[in-house]
Amino acid sequence: MMKRMTLLAKREGMATSDFRAYWAGPHAQLALGMNGIVKYTHNRVDKVLWASDGEPAFTVDGVVELSFSDAEAMRQAQASVVGAKFIPADEPQFLRGWTLCVVEEQGDEPQEQCTKVLIPFHAQPETRNALWSELQDLDKASGMRSVLNWTVSTARRERLWAEPVPPTGVISAWLASVAKAHEAFEPESRLRRVVETYTTDGVAYLVDRLHIR
Repeated sequence: MMKRMTLLAKREGMATSDFRAYWAGPHAQLALGMNGIVKYTHNRVDKVLWASDGEPAFTVDGVVELSFSDAEAMRQAQASVVGAKFIPADEPQFLRGWTLCVVEEQGDEPQEQCTKVLIPFHAQPETRNALWSELQDLDKASGMRSVLNWTVSTARRERLWAEPVPPTGVISAWLASVAKAHEAFEPESRLRRVVETYTTDGVAYLVDRLHIR
């Protein structure tokens, strides 16, 4: 499985409700014209729970996840007329910023409905295994479920702003409730300690998921 995680910043002056409506409406229907999409999810940012430097290091109003069966299916989708022409032409209708991360995924999403938090970060490559090990231990101890999405390549759009330094990776964390998500980023929480130990520029976004496919 190959996955794209794209950080989106809404168009300046656009209301959040209008951004979400256009993203989930005309733009999503256009994206579904690409062949090979196995899974398509919108992660709509509701709140910043925590930022390692006090202020978020990334500008994110939403993160779109697109999964494909393999690298060739992803390449063909991106090279299609929809992926290469129609989607880029449509994006300025609702976006100011677009930062693509193709990621390697470790872990599995839970089947049950949970509260989801996305944590983009910067880190050194040698920390990857230790970070994943710590997340697995935390999952066993707390009942949290984690996926580590590690960036293997990035891209930007010519007509849109992009993150100056794209995230090295994104942790997807599922917790039992919104209250538990808040607790997970209190000063003494284990998840926050793990993120602070192995990464820099971490930001925890509480997201509202919308499954398109």
